[in-house]
Amino acid sequence: MGRTVIIGTLIAFAIFNLLLGLGLYLFLKKRKENGQSLYETPVNQQTRTEKLGLGEILIYLTLIVIAGIFAFQTLNRGGVGNSILTKMILLPALMALFNARKRTGKSMLALLITFLVFLVGIMFNLTIGLPPQAPILQINESKIILAETKSSELMDAGFDIYVRQGDGGSDYEDLLTSNSFQKYPGDKTVTIEKGFRLDSNAVPYAPYLLVKDGIVLGSISFYGAEDHDVAIEDSKVIQVRFNKDSIEAAKKHSITFKLNELDLTTRLDVSLVQETFKKHLWSIPPSNTSDVTQLWYGLKWSSNSDSLFWNEYYGLIRLDENYMMTDFELAVQVARDK
Repeated sequence: MGRTVIIGTLIAFAIFNLLLGLGLYLFLKKRKENGQSLYETPVNQQTRTEKLGLGEILIYLTLIVIAGIFAFQTLNRGGVGNSILTKMILLPALMALFNARKRTGKSMLALLITFLVFLVGIMFNLTIGLPPQAPILQINESKIILAETKSSELMDAGFDIYVRQGDGGSDYEDLLTSNSFQKYPGDKTVTIEKGFRLDSNAVPYAPYLLVKDGIVLGSISFYGAEDHDVAIEDSKVIQVRFNKDSIEAAKKHSITFKLNELDLTTRLDVSLVQETFKKHLWSIPPSNTSDVTQLWYGLKWSSNSDSLFWNEYYGLIRLDENYMMTDFELAVQVARDK
């Protein structure tokens, strides 16, 4: 329903703008003044008709940029009259560019159409936007892209999926030997229940474990479909979690974890993480703190659609006092109508 409302609103807005532009065009063509249609009638006193030179363009653009900076600063101060003041700052610079040459009704129509197209583009970006680029989790040479990589692809790459039997909860060393989990044979006997859900359990209590060469790497979650059950082989990975025990075991067996080419098994200094993830890093550890609970990074790959049109991805990396990873989670909110 949400998608239908947004798409319908955008279509209606675009049609309205199209009709507005067409109506103005017909009005300018039909209305005449001194025997000449308003479409061809000059709307200013300028007589020059040649193209603007590069130097002139740079001058006018500079004026517009300076006015834009002052207008933005004024708008940020708040207040009832500041929006009006902003227009008063911007308008002279824009009108100076418009009046630099002889303009006709045709020019005004072109300016209006450009503005309307720009307005539709802004509306589209505010409501739908562009899809975020999915982060890539790499375990040794194998890459996992959430909501794209299937469990069958993991098993083909040499990973094993273990399914919880009963309540689980064994110590890390006994997870695979205490009958808490059983290796999935890949015979489509296990299905992922319909609907989207992420797992909030600690690794030893998770429904599924990701195992490589007998080493428990962490827990893993799958999504099949919104309206019917799907065999686990055909389901896609939507969540991966590592804990301290699995991270230490991976290090001992020379198994590497990377996120967008950043080696997660090395010291994760703030500058290094910021350089790698840039705008996707929304939280960093406070400086000069001895509280380990505050040592974590928050990551987010999102769009303006709030997972209505595009998948959104979230990451959490917890650290020890040496800025070494002790806990990791990467999850996706799959785009679906709400």
